[in-house]
This record gives sequence, C-alpha cells and structure tokens, in this order.
Amino acid sequence: MIMKNPQNGEPGKPTIKATLYRLIRYAFSRLGLIALSVGMVTLSTILGLLPPWLLQYGIDHAIVGKRPELLLNIALIMVLSALIKGAVDFAKRYASEYLAQGVIHDIRSDVYRHLTHLSFSFFDASSTGDLISRITADAESLKQFMGNAFAFIIANLFTLFGVAFVVFRWDTRLGLVYLLFLPFMFHAIRTYGGKVRPAFGKVRRQLGTLTEEVREDLLGIEIIKLFGRESREREQFVAKSEGAIEASIGAARITAFWMPYVHFLLGCMTAAAVWYGGYLVILGEISIGVVAGFLGYTGMLMRPVRQTGMMMGFGSQAVAAGSRIFEILDIESEVQDPPNAYDLPPIAGKVAFCDVSFSYDGHHLALKRVNLAVSPRETIAIVGPTGAGKSTLMHLLPRFYDPDEGRVLIDDHDVSCVKMKSLRHQVGIVLQEPFLFATSIRENISYGRTDASEAAIRQCAKRAQIAEFIERLPLGYDTPVGERGVTLSGGQKQRLALARILLIDPPILILDEPTSSVDAATEEKMQRAMAEVMKDRTTFVIAHRLWTVKNSDRIVVLDEGELVEQGTHEELSASGGVYFKLQDALTMGPVANENEEEKR
Repeated sequence: MIMKNPQNGEPGKPTIKATLYRLIRYAFSRLGLIALSVGMVTLSTILGLLPPWLLQYGIDHAIVGKRPELLLNIALIMVLSALIKGAVDFAKRYASEYLAQGVIHDIRSDVYRHLTHLSFSFFDASSTGDLISRITADAESLKQFMGNAFAFIIANLFTLFGVAFVVFRWDTRLGLVYLLFLPFMFHAIRTYGGKVRPAFGKVRRQLGTLTEEVREDLLGIEIIKLFGRESREREQFVAKSEGAIEASIGAARITAFWMPYVHFLLGCMTAAAVWYGGYLVILGEISIGVVAGFLGYTGMLMRPVRQTGMMMGFGSQAVAAGSRIFEILDIESEVQDPPNAYDLPPIAGKVAFCDVSFSYDGHHLALKRVNLAVSPRETIAIVGPTGAGKSTLMHLLPRFYDPDEGRVLIDDHDVSCVKMKSLRHQVGIVLQEPFLFATSIRENISYGRTDASEAAIRQCAKRAQIAEFIERLPLGYDTPVGERGVTLSGGQKQRLALARILLIDPPILILDEPTSSVDAATEEKMQRAMAEVMKDRTTFVIAHRLWTVKNSDRIVVLDEGELVEQGTHEELSASGGVYFKLQDALTMGPVANENEEEKR
C-alpha cells in the first residue's frame, strides 16, 4: 500500500526562537512556581556572594584593624548564612523540580492528545519508535533542563552580575579588570552553544532511530526466530547503537573543549587580580582585604562559568528535544470536524459511495470513481485481488481518510459534515487481526462501553461464542490477556473482538473476515458468532471464505480500485468475470496452522 504523506501542510521544523518561546509559554502557565523559584534563586545568590565580602571585611577591619572580637562574629555570620543558604537551596531545588514536572506533564498530555487526534495518514508514514522517543526521551530532556539547567543558568547569571556590582563598589579599576574578561566568557558561551546544539540534535535523532529498531525487533521476535535472523538483527542493532554512540561522542568532544578554556580564562583573571590588585595595594590605593575578596570572587566564578557551559549543553539538548516535540504539535490532521459539524443522529444503516476516488500519495489512485448504494440491514461481501482497494473503501466509511473526489453518505448524511465521534460510535469494525489491550477480558469487552453492566458483558460474550471458554478460566472475566492478547488463540481473540462490537451495538458493521485465519474446528464457532453479530445491521464483509460470500445479500467485486461487478453468488459465477476467477482462492482461504482453541 502506498502511504499518504503526513507532512502536507506542515509548517516545518520549529526555529530555536520559536521553540524557546513555546517552552517559556508552558512554564508561565505556572507563574506562582516561577516567582517562587526566581525568589529562591535570588536569595541563594545573595547568600552565595556573602563569604568573599565577609572575607574582605574581616581582613580590613578585624585582622589589619587588630579587632579580634570581630572575627568570631564574622565566623558565626558565615555559618548562619551557610545554613540559611542550604535551606533556600533545598526550597529552590524542590520548586524547580515541581515546576519542571508540571510543565512536562502538560507537554506530554498535549502531545498525546494531539497524536490521538491526528489522521491515519500521519501514522501510515511515521515511525512508532520515533514517536515513543519524542514523548518519553525528548520530554525527559526538557524536564532535565527545566528542573536543573533553568535554575542554574539564572543563578549563575545573577552571580556574574552580582560579583560585578560588588567589585565596582570596592574599586572601579578592579571592576574594569573583571568586565574585561566578561565578553570573552559570553562569546565562548555563545560559540559553544552554537556548536553543541546541532550536535545534540543529531544525538536525539539517532536515539529515536535506535528506539524504533528495538520496538520493531521486539514486535517481530517470532518472525526473527522463525527465519533464524537473530544475527542479522543484532548486527543492525549494533550498527544503530554505534551511530548513537558516535553522535554522543561528537557532542562530548565539543563539550570537552569547554572546561580547559574556562580554566585558562579564569587563570588569566586570577593572574590579573594578583598583579594589578597587588600593585594597587603596594601603592596604598586599595586594601589587601579588597584584593583577597576579589580573588575569592574569582575562584567563585569557576562554578557559574563552568556550569553555564554545561547547562548550555543541557539547553541545546532541550531545544533539540523541544523542536522534535513541537514538530508533532504543529502537524495538522488531514481529517477534521468542519466548523459547522453536527452529531450524526441515530441511523437506519443506509450507505452510499458516490463517485468516490482516493489516493494515498495524491498521485496513484487506490479507488477510481466507485459508486455503491447499500440498503439498511443489507449484508455486502467485498471481494477482489490483493491491493484491489477493499480495505481502503471501508476505511472511508468511518472517515479514517477523506476521499479525494466524491462523497460517502450514511442515511443521506455526508460523513465529512458530521462529528467524527458520533459517526464512529455508529460504525463498528472487527479487524482480521484484532487488537486487545493488556488488561482483563472484561475490560477488553467493555472497552467501547465502560459503563456496561456485568449482565450485558456476559450476554455479549455468549452471543460471540466465547462465554463458555471464559467461564472455564480460574479468574473468569478478570483474566488478564497479556500484551496484544498473547495468552489467547487467534479464534479467541477474534470472538472477544466480536463481543466488544456486540456491546456497542452499532447499526453499521465492517468485518475484515475473522474466519480467514482460524482452523476448521474454530471456524464453526466463528461462523455462529459472525451470524449473531451481523443480525439486523448493515454489514460489509471483506470476504476471504466462500461461506461468507454465499451467505451475503450481495457481492461487490473490486479490481485495481474499480467496482467491476456486483450481484449474487449465482449471478456472478455464471458471468465468467473477475469473481468467477476468484472462486478457487475464496474456497480455500488462508487457514492458519494454530490448533490453539484450548491453548489455556
């Protein structure tokens, strides 16, 4: 099947500025926590600037001034400020983490909500592993930045400017020495950020690819083992893992250059302070306490400058991760409710496809001007060669896709004009390979109607020919089915899916014939279950078995996207057309080798 491109109409990759703006907008939804965090950061910075100032005061007034009684007071103030700073830092860290967790919760919720509203064409062309990576690993990178780097960067910027303020108050000339080195610091930070940002973007992409490889291998582990391809898959995994390692090492190489540069820069500043500050002390223009305090601040700058560089790395990872997340949020669904959409009222089940054409890629038509009228409670078997457009035609009915041309009508309502939720509530689908959630049998049956009574659930299970099996289980309806229903046989999963549809009781039913993949012993039960579920409703069956075809009211034959024949089994068999040539394939049907009905 040719996949429709989900990128049509996509605004493109978000810019760095746009990504940061949107992250800030998310953060500002929790303005109280931001104010608390900034307040704690400010207080912590002020307390952090206190020790060198106390050192200057102690040297000039207590030691040089020969006032030993001041030394104890200064020491006690240092201890007290350290205790207060510890408490403030705890509150700062807690508030920052609380803020980060809240923001990431909002982002994850928005991404998940948006993904559930995107059209099928997006998922056709998207990597599941990459999407999982964006909503988990990328979101975690954002949390790390907002919980750690955000507070550190603010604190360190406050420290840099706070030191400048104090040093200028002491002596303008020493302040100018300090300012002389600041442009080199900020230039280095900016250059570092510009280089490390794309490097971390590559790391995020490589990790997404690796996640997809692991997901696909775990889902296909049975096929891998069946064909003995463990070594090949292992080689592919190792290759992609090495790609992720190489990208990470490339980013680390850029980061590793940062620290030597910081040490060199601060070493130069310390040397300038010793040389020029000492010279001014000799001239008697400043006190020795001022030089000692300045050297204390110089040593203190090592942490903010070093951390700012490290946090720039975190920031680059966060921008790369945020960009990948906002790419998803910026994609618009191709199938949406129109502004004037209305709820589809209760329907009788009349269906019409009017001159319907459809393509997945905008070029190659999967359906070509299909016209089909179906009466309420009529059973239609849809047959045709592989790739004829059978599933595609059925996917237009619940509006998984919109036709390129033509209209799909239900009881004379255009499905593109009604609200999708109300439409899909009245159209039930049972797939050839039904999906079950890793919960209990009861929860799987009642998935579409969580308010269903126990009696209703049991009645639907009975009608679907699965109640007897369930009641033999030790836990009965509370039995967990495992991931994707792994503890059940194919026939059991399909009958649970039929029970799920019976509970919803939709007027229109689409069956991708479940009996196509069961053994002969199970097929009889499946036929009884299908007869029950098809009763008194309009039913479309993508038919693989002659039994289903013969028992339908009408057969519709598709070939290369065109409706080429329709009629009863006898009429089409006598015509010698496409249906006549398909009968042998329908008679045999793809029977699975799975005598698993009593698997449990």
